[in-house]
Amino acid sequence: MNNRWPFTSPGIPDEYFQRLAGVPMTKQEVRAVSISLLRIFSGAIMYDLGAGTGSVGVECALLGCGKVFAVERKPEAVALIKQNIKCFQLDNIEPVTGKAPEALDGLPAADRIFLGGSGGCLADILQSTNIKLKDGGRLVVTSVTVDTGPQVIKFLENNNFTDINITGLSVSRAVSRGSVHLWNALNPVQIISGQKGEI
Repeated sequence: MNNRWPFTSPGIPDEYFQRLAGVPMTKQEVRAVSISLLRIFSGAIMYDLGAGTGSVGVECALLGCGKVFAVERKPEAVALIKQNIKCFQLDNIEPVTGKAPEALDGLPAADRIFLGGSGGCLADILQSTNIKLKDGGRLVVTSVTVDTGPQVIKFLENNNFTDINITGLSVSRAVSRGSVHLWNALNPVQIISGQKGEI
């Protein structure tokens, strides 16, 4: 059991993670849905690509992945991932400094891949994930841009992925304003998932 988050449910509150201005983080509601679509199992090899703060990878490590590789190209973000690994006392998550897809070359084949950021290299990263993902493995991609969704869906369909799921998630949180509470909307997010090969 982890002292910082002694629960088995996904969606750790955002404030539990170390943050840094300019380093994006998958918000807790999006994280919870994405992890449910990843279908994590004990011992799984997982990639968290464009890891940012490492929040998705941290949660998957807590849920029992055998090894999580948190791939991130920005040195300040890699340092942040290391802080969050330490905060959650994890030994089954490894930061990988580098830009995908090149940074994936030396990694073992993956059971689960989460893609939270592509750094403008989406097409190349998708092709690499198709090579690195085991048969029966699952890919989950999140995007805040309108352009990414159709590209990911076409890729999944053209490469015979099954169980394709497309979710548009709009989250609003209540914030206090004097004596009342108002809704504060977060950016809408597309979550696209699929399984490599037949179910």
